[in-house]
Amino acid sequence: MSGTRSTTEILAQLKTSKAVMNLPLGYVNGYPVITVKNGRVCLVVPYLKYKKTGEVDKTLVYPIRYLVTYSVKDGVVTSVEDLAENKGFAGFDFGAPVGYFRHDAIKELTKTAYSEKQSRLYQLYDGFIDALTEKKNFPAKDLHEMKELLSLLIEPSLKPVYKTLYPNFYKNCIG
Repeated sequence: MSGTRSTTEILAQLKTSKAVMNLPLGYVNGYPVITVKNGRVCLVVPYLKYKKTGEVDKTLVYPIRYLVTYSVKDGVVTSVEDLAENKGFAGFDFGAPVGYFRHDAIKELTKTAYSEKQSRLYQLYDGFIDALTEKKNFPAKDLHEMKELLSLLIEPSLKPVYKTLYPNFYKNCIG
């Protein structure tokens, strides 16, 4: 990425950031949303929990609970939101699992194959962020590949939250 950290570097930096360290134990990042807020390109990183059950492909997936917004150009966290405090999620049970990892579409992938797809996805994120930052077009073939990868890798049970919170990103990059 031109002059900014890569998506992979940003996610690693966030793990040790004060904002994420203040989240309750057990929360890990999901797949970020790329958006523009107040004229700045941002990664909105969702945080959720997983719980192993001891059965293969039956790790419980809990809903996205926290959103950490990171301004890419500035290299800082600009906000942390607890969806339990968002009135749009009033009455939602964040303590109840919503699905299982690994979902059917990725059950046959090896750990290496999954990691390769994730790495490629983050390379595409980097290109998309560059295009937004430089106000250039992102190649349609890259957008198509990014959409295929996100559609494959995001847990199906989490897609409704992405669609509710970021409908444009969902429509263009996931759905």
